[in-house]
Amino acid sequence: MNDQHSTTGRGQLRMHLVQALTRAESDAVQQHLRAALDEWERQPPTPLQECPVCGKVGLPERIQQHRCGKPGTDRY
Repeated sequence: MNDQHSTTGRGQLRMHLVQALTRAESDAVQQHLRAALDEWERQPPTPLQECPVCGKVGLPERIQQHRCGKPGTDRY
């Protein structure tokens, strides 16, 4: 999943942290990146959200951009 629109913000953050860790040469930088990844792992998952128009449930950033599929709405 390298398309920015197919991954969540959380997924993108983790991807960047992992890539930075694999490229970091300094032990201190690697230690900070590992700590950031550990903290990321401890965070609760993003809660799902329901579209107020069609009732579809998903991640907030995806619900915000989805097409409802209901004719007559501005989100169709």
